[in-house]
This record gives sequence, C-alpha cells and structure tokens, in this order.
Amino acid sequence: MSLPTRLLMLTIYALFCLQLHAQETMEEDLFADEEEETISLEADDDGETEETLDLEEDDTALFETGAEEAKAEKAWPVDLGGDVGLEYRFFHDHGLDQGMDYHHNFSFYLQPEFGYRWNQGRQSVVFKPFWRYDRNDSRRTHFDIRELAWHGNWGSWSAHVGIDKVFWGVTESRHTIDIINQTDLVENSDTEDKLGQPMVRVDYSHMTWGTFSVFYLPVSRIALFPGKQGRLRPFLPISASAEHAGNASTTHQDFALRWARTFGYWDIGLVYFRGVTREPRFRLNFTPNWQPSSLTPVYEVIDQVGLDIQGVTGNWLWKFEGFHRAGQGKSFQQLTAGFEYTFSGVFETGADLGFLAEFLYDNRENQLPLINFVPFEEDLFIGTRLALNDVQSTELLAGVTIDLDNATTFYNVEASRRFGEHWKVYLEFRGFVNTDPEDAAYVYRNENYIQAELLYYF
Repeated sequence: MSLPTRLLMLTIYALFCLQLHAQETMEEDLFADEEEETISLEADDDGETEETLDLEEDDTALFETGAEEAKAEKAWPVDLGGDVGLEYRFFHDHGLDQGMDYHHNFSFYLQPEFGYRWNQGRQSVVFKPFWRYDRNDSRRTHFDIRELAWHGNWGSWSAHVGIDKVFWGVTESRHTIDIINQTDLVENSDTEDKLGQPMVRVDYSHMTWGTFSVFYLPVSRIALFPGKQGRLRPFLPISASAEHAGNASTTHQDFALRWARTFGYWDIGLVYFRGVTREPRFRLNFTPNWQPSSLTPVYEVIDQVGLDIQGVTGNWLWKFEGFHRAGQGKSFQQLTAGFEYTFSGVFETGADLGFLAEFLYDNRENQLPLINFVPFEEDLFIGTRLALNDVQSTELLAGVTIDLDNATTFYNVEASRRFGEHWKVYLEFRGFVNTDPEDAAYVYRNENYIQAELLYYF
C-alpha cells in the first residue's frame, strides 16, 4: 500500500473518531445546560425579577451600542492606518561572495492601509501598499501591493476579488502547506512575509459540514531573492529572472480547494492545489571555464494535496501539517508535526510559559540538472514561548532546529514589546552553527545575524 493511500485512510479514520468525540462533547454540554436551567428555575421570585430587569437593561445597552456603531459607520466608513519601521542588522561574518563583505545594514519600510466599508459593513475595499528601502541590496529596495481587494459577506457566503493574502498552517517551525501566496524572501528568511496574490475567492460556511473555499489564481508570481549585494543568500547569486518548464508560466491558470471543519476541540483542513509551484528548483549556471557562476530558479506545474490538524487537550496543543506533491521530478512528501504545552500563571503572575517540540520531514531528492535547497529533511525543533500578558504585550520565542543525521543546528530567537500606544520594538537572532559540509545549510554558514527593528503604528 502506497504512502498517500495510507495517509488518506488514516485521515478518514481520524475524521470518524473526531466526529464521535464531537457528538459526545455536545451531549455532555447539553446535559450541563439542562442542569443549569433546572437550578435557575428553582430560584426564588425575587432573583427571577432581578435577573429579568438585568436582561432588559443589557438588551437596552446592546441596542444603544449597536445604534451608536451604526451611526459611526454611516458617519465615517473609512479606515486609515498602517505602520512604518526602521531596521538594523548586524552580521557577525562577511558573506561568502563578493558584495556580501559588510557587517552592518540599515533599511526602512512604509506600509499604509486604506479601507472603505458600506452596506452595513457587508462589503468593503482594502488597499495596503508596501515599500522598503535597503542600504546595500537594490533588490530589497522594492514596492509591492500586499492587498487591493473587494470583500463581500452575505450570511453563509463570502467573496473576495483582487490582490489578497491567505495563510494556511498551524505549526511553528515551518509553514508546510501554506502555498497560495508567493514568499517575499528579500524581507526575511522566516517565510512569514508574502507578496500580494491576484485571486478570486468564494467561501461557503455551514454549521454541520464546515467551510468550503474555492480559489482561482489567474497569475503566479516568482519569488524575490536577495541580490548580489544582499545577505541571507547562498554564495552563488540567484538570477532575478526565472525559467518556466513545461506548461508553467506567469499566466498559468491556477486553482485551489479547501475544506475546514471543527470536531469538538479539533480543527481539520484538507487542501488541493494545482498550479505553478511557489518553491522553484534551481539550475546551476557555469562560466566558459566551467566554474559555477549563478543559480536560475525554474518553476513547474504541480499537483499538491495537503492536510492540517490542530487539537487542544487540557494544556496540550497538538499540531500537524503535511502534503504530497507531484510535478517536480519524482513525487515526494513533506510533514511537520508536534505539540506545545503551556503553563499558565508562572512566576506567580499572569504570564504563560510554553514548551514546543516538532518533527520536520522532507523526502525530496536532487535530480540533476535541477537542484533543491531543503535545509530541514529530517530534523527536530525544540523551543519555548513566553508571553507576559502585560499591557506592553511582551513576548519571547526561542528555539533550535537540529538535523538528526549530522547535528547541523539552526537557532532562532524573537522578542517584542510595545511602548505606549503606537511604538513597538522587535529583536531577532538567527543563524546556523555546527554546519556539516554535506548539509544544504552549509551555504548559509556565514549568514548569522542580529536584527533590531523600531515600529510605529498609526
């Protein structure tokens, strides 16, 4: 029996078990509600009268609040805001290529946001442009439209047309199934920043059957990689242009389907994507003397089936993401799975302290002349998360990802804290240690850095 078939059978079995669990949970909640109602009916008349008066006062307050919100929306249906940031990066070592021989880098970004609502908020338009200036990397100095979309909502149905962003995933160390938007790699290597994606999206939500989403993606975007003077790249420069193999092109008509449903304390999502891959393979280019000179991204049409699961049991949070992909040479699978356990109220405060562990797996192979850069093929992520839950929203996330074959280690530390109503400071430490020459991360061995960022929200 093939691996995809076994995954499908396990998924069906899991859905059946979760459905039974959800039914049992609903029955327990129903009995609990009946007991509470019986106790309430046995209350004395005075308590009942007071409760009735309180409900009438609450209804009046809700009515007045709703009327005030409606007046405010009618008077000013425009939303204006955004954020601006100043960033500094310090690299401990010079890069491995010419143009990467510096330690310090400064950059600045601006991201305003404009919104307009009408029809009692059922329809809206959002415009979010983005611009960054970078001192050293001309490619990182770029402009993009992150969002420019119309949104409509009619009960169970909703539609979104324009340039938008969609995120899928539940795990911390890697976003395995997130595939709708192309990654903006000149922004950060953590794959959190995405380019705006033109799309038509329709959602239908049903209380019993879950949410069904259909995506039509008329164009695909190539990834942005750092330039010759940029950091966080291999020692060979990556070409700004790209190649498309087979039927792939920037105007290839991509589409995706997603179904999501909650079973008690478990959330399940199934996805299917057909279109141009967001993760290209690379062709190695040579000089006339047969010396490696650069890398050219090569995009292909893929078929991908994915699954994400997240469940809560007490203080435990269980996570799983995985997919099966065909179209980039030999078919392969990737998965990320693990848990997070949270201690609440630590240090006799309102802070939460969590411990995370995830397993990362990817069995794709390099098939010359095209090569892959997959740093996490069989790795273990261990980390901790601290949230002080204070007025300043102080948070810390730290972890390491260790290769189980050669002990190559990737470390990541992120911390943030607000100051006042508009300011926020963000710190980041990231890099590789103990890199093995046969590991894909070896080309990034000199790219360890510290980043400090000052943000202002308006």
